[in-house]
Amino acid sequence: MKAVLVALTLLSPSAFAETYKVDSNASRIEWKAGKKVGSFHNGGINVKGGEVETDDNGALKKLNVIVDMKTISNEDLKDSPEYQTKLVQHLSSEDFFNVSKYPESRFEMTNFAFKKGSTSEAVIKGKFTMNGQTHPVSFPATVSKEGNTIKGKGGLKIERLKWNLRYGSGSIFKSLTADKIINDTFDLTFDLVGTK
Repeated sequence: MKAVLVALTLLSPSAFAETYKVDSNASRIEWKAGKKVGSFHNGGINVKGGEVETDDNGALKKLNVIVDMKTISNEDLKDSPEYQTKLVQHLSSEDFFNVSKYPESRFEMTNFAFKKGSTSEAVIKGKFTMNGQTHPVSFPATVSKEGNTIKGKGGLKIERLKWNLRYGSGSIFKSLTADKIINDTFDLTFDLVGTK
């Protein structure tokens, strides 16, 4: 799977620092994962909440996002409700995200830096906690501000073994045949909306 890379653009920077609450109803996270040979699956996860702060120049100063793992869903199997339900139940089980034990995932930004020579493109770095594990991540994104709303879009590739998501990994279970091997990476894309 290809990593999702999106440039960051800040529109109408603030003249002063501002704070926004992440709108759980307007925000969304999408996932896409697949096997070494065969089909891919995709779906969504609801955003539970979070907070965004900008500094005097309109750059991101703080970004925290909470994800409700209990809401993980599937989109590509809508025509096969039985298989769709089985997939969601499996993803929610101890084989994968173990949502009964780890009902939330979290992202906390640790650094925001404009690219050299640019006042609009930047890279966001932070700590991502999922399945009881916390590891650093880094990604570009797009951010725009209009009135009392700030929006952010972007994506990143997750190396799932770091988060102890081992099921179906050919790197660990060497006896698996190609059609049973699940890729060791999956994609997350996000569309976040913050309001004052």
